Amino acid sequence: MRPFPLAAVLLALLPSLGARAAPLVPGTPAFSLVLEGLYAQPGGGHVREAAGGSIGAALRLSDQLAAIGGVSLLGSRAGGISALSFGLQAILDVTPVIPFLDLAVVRLGPEGNAGYTLATRTGGGADWQLGRSFALGLAVHTLTPLDGTLIVAGTEIALRFVFKPGAVR
Repeated sequence: MRPFPLAAVLLALLPSLGARAAPLVPGTPAFSLVLEGLYAQPGGGHVREAAGGSIGAALRLSDQLAAIGGVSLLGSRAGGISALSFGLQAILDVTPVIPFLDLAVVRLGPEGNAGYTLATRTGGGADWQLGRSFALGLAVHTLTPLDGTLIVAGTEIALRFVFKPGAVR
């Protein structure tokens, strides 16, 4: 079974989680900026290993659901890869450690470097809340091509720095 049907099921279920989730507690910042240091093995094309960074944003739609998006640049000896992503994130708990699952659609370029240009990205991680407006975290993602013959093309490991501008006083 290809992983894509599983991703489609998750994508269909995430909005229903948000519909049942409690609204944000008043005073909770809804917007976050996310900076990530990335190590990736996109697989398939010329680029086998790559390192780089990304900048992204998350907008909390409810207590347990956020819309996410970002841009990343990866470089390697064989060439570079840029990626544009958007999707949903499910926040599992809000304690000093905040675990999450996410699902996104990723557009990779330039064509041929990764062996595919469109993929789903599924993964999860956790952020450790250092204060009201800062968190450090780690995330692991799997890329599944939508326009190629590969079943599971690659993985990403990200060291995250999360800044919540609305929480600064």
